[in-house]
Amino acid sequence: IDNSRLTLAVSVAFAAPLLDITGDESGGLNFQGASSTGKTTALAAAVSVWGWPDYLQRWRTTTNGLEATAQTHNDALLCLDELAQVEAKEAGSVAYMLANGTGKQRARRDGLAKPKSTWRLLFLSAGEIGLAQHMREGGKTARAGQEVRLADIPADAGAGYGLFETLHDCTDGAALSDAIKDACRTYYGTPARAYLAALVGMNRDKLKERLRTMRADFTSEALPANADGQARRVCDRFALIAAGGELATRLNLTGWERGAATRTAGICFKAWIANRGGAGAQEEKAALAQVAQFFELHGESRFSLLDANDVHTQRTINRAGFKRTVAGSAEYFVLPEVWRAEVCAGLDSRYVARLCVGHGLIQPDSEGSATSTHRLADMGRRRCYHFTSIDGANHAD
Repeated sequence: IDNSRLTLAVSVAFAAPLLDITGDESGGLNFQGASSTGKTTALAAAVSVWGWPDYLQRWRTTTNGLEATAQTHNDALLCLDELAQVEAKEAGSVAYMLANGTGKQRARRDGLAKPKSTWRLLFLSAGEIGLAQHMREGGKTARAGQEVRLADIPADAGAGYGLFETLHDCTDGAALSDAIKDACRTYYGTPARAYLAALVGMNRDKLKERLRTMRADFTSEALPANADGQARRVCDRFALIAAGGELATRLNLTGWERGAATRTAGICFKAWIANRGGAGAQEEKAALAQVAQFFELHGESRFSLLDANDVHTQRTINRAGFKRTVAGSAEYFVLPEVWRAEVCAGLDSRYVARLCVGHGLIQPDSEGSATSTHRLADMGRRRCYHFTSIDGANHAD
């Protein structure tokens, strides 16, 4: 009670069996933070709803092994500790696999396809790093879809006690963590049995409508007005988690006040938005950040001075374009091939160009094209991307 991450974790345990009723996709949450913050304690609390502490799984396994684990946790909670233990180069694809609810297609000895492994589940994870950072260590770039499927939540609640906001008469966070873990080794499994028995006895259609109303109320309160589709998908998951916690509370299984699960899910959803950098589209922010990084790295070394008396006296290695100073501000003229191959590496260059025009970074021509014609010293008249400002790439919201 009054510990948002703990309440959220336990609510996830109760929300997991609801996926079949609501038709939601699988997905996960990852408690991200430094060692000894209390992340594993949150997983232990969630695990205790379903079973003995050994119900807690580890990311350190093969992809095939994780498929089998996911299948055995169908319509139930899956908890995975230590995200860093999964191979960095495989982390993104594994997150996709778990959330998509299906394993790899494999062939039998006779060449015919084997039935795919399938599952529905909510999964909780914990790690010192988030999914995007872990993927970067493996030389991969996280896509927005991967970060939506496994949403990173800061484990530190900001109250000075790591994961906790309230110590409940314990001397410190470590003492509360030990007390919770001791309780989880003594009392476990009973809540899930009672909860599943209650679900089976309910009218499915009425339950579905009840959950829809509860989730709509959560979304109307928690989702920012400017939220994009990705934030809405994650909000839907938090709404389901809140509904699971509230349903268990109304069945007298939690000992919480009504509204506690909803309130704490809202706190954690806001923490996810803040950690993400806002409720807008991540692809847009990532693209603008990549453009800004190119100019930060190469703005001095790879752009020849356009107004120099003799461009041939300049030593510009691996030229990316030209630059000039207008009213004290630098303007850049990026060559088309460099734009496509380097500035927009891994991205749709036309999309990024439109984005930069929309943010006032690129000056389009009179017909609205992102490229315009300029005399580029020894190169003559050429079409290029004319950046009249690069400041907006660093601060675009």
